[in-house]
Amino acid sequence: MQTDNRPKSRKTLLIGLIATLAGIGLAVYFSMDREAVGPEQETVTETSRRFSKPDAFAALQELYGSEFSGESIKTESGELAGFWFEQGFSIGDRDYHVIFGKAQKIDPETGSPLDSHVQGVKVGAAIYRLDSDGWRAIGMQTGIGEIGSWGEAPDIKQSEILILSSKRIAFMLDFGYGMGGYFDDGKVLFGFDGTTWADLGFVQTGGNNAGACDDEPLPSGITIPCWSYTGTISVLSDIHHGYPDLLVARAGTQSGDEQHPINSAENAVYRFDGDKYADTGNE
Repeated sequence: MQTDNRPKSRKTLLIGLIATLAGIGLAVYFSMDREAVGPEQETVTETSRRFSKPDAFAALQELYGSEFSGESIKTESGELAGFWFEQGFSIGDRDYHVIFGKAQKIDPETGSPLDSHVQGVKVGAAIYRLDSDGWRAIGMQTGIGEIGSWGEAPDIKQSEILILSSKRIAFMLDFGYGMGGYFDDGKVLFGFDGTTWADLGFVQTGGNNAGACDDEPLPSGITIPCWSYTGTISVLSDIHHGYPDLLVARAGTQSGDEQHPINSAENAVYRFDGDKYADTGNE
């Protein structure tokens, strides 16, 4: 008696076919999953790196061409350079980031920074612009200008920004100095045109004679009245050498003449002379 194995063979064949198709499906699935996730994760990591804020110490190493030792760099010119401050800003629809360095002159005998009252620091800048593919270095400047006293720069975390035009801005950096009891306060202007930085000069906004005045008569019988004023800077419409005039609106009192030793503080206009801003009242 013969047994018909045809139904059993067809059943075995069907099971094998299903298993094979299932195996192929799983292989394709996991292959597609890896292809979809792997590159995406790499792109996110790479994008995050490219769009992260530029590293300050790496920028300063490139700026001064030397490696950091602690928090400072000994430059080829014999100066001691370090980090000052960094800040992001915009001009029109473009985003920028600047990392400022400060370079101190060294006393050749002591090896320490010079610290006379007239000795400031030389300012440098690493400049970055945000493009479609991330932050890109567009400039390295080691000699924008000087600021400070006693061998140090003023402590600045973030600067006020003055919009000079649709293509130019200026950082307004607080600075002041005094002599003989008289003090002047104001802003050092570092201008940026989308490519380079430039020292635009000092604009005096305030002053006082607090260290030299006395409302009570001195033993000699002379009275030195006290005066003090403050001011704010704004942009005027007149243009000279590509830069607008600046109005310093002052409030308070200032010294006068013998008949009127104290007067109300007068406003001032600063004009760009092709090199720096200067008070038109002193012309």
